[in-house]
Amino acid sequence: MRAFLYSLPAFASVQNRLSKTGTILTYVASLVVFGIALAVRHWFDPVLPVGFPFLTFFPAVVICGFVFGVRQGLLVAVLSGISAWYFFISPGRFDVSAGTLLAMGLYLFVIVTDLTLIYLVMRAYRVEIDAREEIQRLADRQEVMAQELDHRLKNIFATINAIISLSLKHASSAEELAARLRERLNALGRSNLLLRGLREGEDASLQSVIFQALEPFAVVGTSRFSASGPRVPVGGQTVVILSLILHELGTNAAKYGALSVNDGHLALKWHVLDASDDQKGELVIEWLETGGPVPIAPQSGRGGFGSTLIQRVVAGVRGRTEIAFPPSGVTVRLTLPLDMLGTDKAS
Repeated sequence: MRAFLYSLPAFASVQNRLSKTGTILTYVASLVVFGIALAVRHWFDPVLPVGFPFLTFFPAVVICGFVFGVRQGLLVAVLSGISAWYFFISPGRFDVSAGTLLAMGLYLFVIVTDLTLIYLVMRAYRVEIDAREEIQRLADRQEVMAQELDHRLKNIFATINAIISLSLKHASSAEELAARLRERLNALGRSNLLLRGLREGEDASLQSVIFQALEPFAVVGTSRFSASGPRVPVGGQTVVILSLILHELGTNAAKYGALSVNDGHLALKWHVLDASDDQKGELVIEWLETGGPVPIAPQSGRGGFGSTLIQRVVAGVRGRTEIAFPPSGVTVRLTLPLDMLGTDKAS
């Protein structure tokens, strides 16, 4: 039954599924129905008692209004009223006596009632369509959010597993292990709070990720820190990865590098390398420490937790890591492919 109703022109027009040609055809069909109603009324006129001028016109109006549309029904109603008045109430003329006006008034009342009810049915149908579309949109959105949540949770658990494995190798006591895990898990939590604060369809900027990750070290907004580069949107797991990397670099700088002394300075610079014929687009982030203690390069093959984690995480997204220890201070160069930034623009 529902499929049959959806196929009627009146219901199709509510969904904007009726073409201009189809609309014209509904008016033509309505005129045909009116012609049939008029012919049948003439045919029955000799055998009908006085007082039934609208006998065949009422169903014609209802049929046209329900099948073709309220406007088409209104057209048939006007033509039917004029025809009944001229041909059957006072044949050959438009009588304006009290009885005629009363009959036309009753006809008008019935027709207005019928077309109003049909209009309300169409309006309810429109509301139902809108409600069904909204329910479907919410269901689709919920499915996308569930898939995104599942994907993000898998990535977070994989990252946590890597953090625990590396922390076990570099911790000398249970207390040190607990402290390091607490710091790194807090960094992961802050990155997810940043993601949660975004509206649907938005991406975090690289600058906001940097400021959020370095906020615990109390250098953002001071003369000891500078950041420069274009606006680069990042999203999804990339926010978590960058937050974790920057937290590790900041922790090392606060313990051994530029942030461990009052005169130390940290500069972050980034730029985008556009794609060429033989190379995809890349984001390059440079971490530059100056004014701190002279860094001591780790022995070959014995990198600390921070450098090991950074290299492993960056390699996991097809990036590259370059860490140097000049006398002026530690420098780190991260190169990430643009298609791994987790945004529509990057992909």
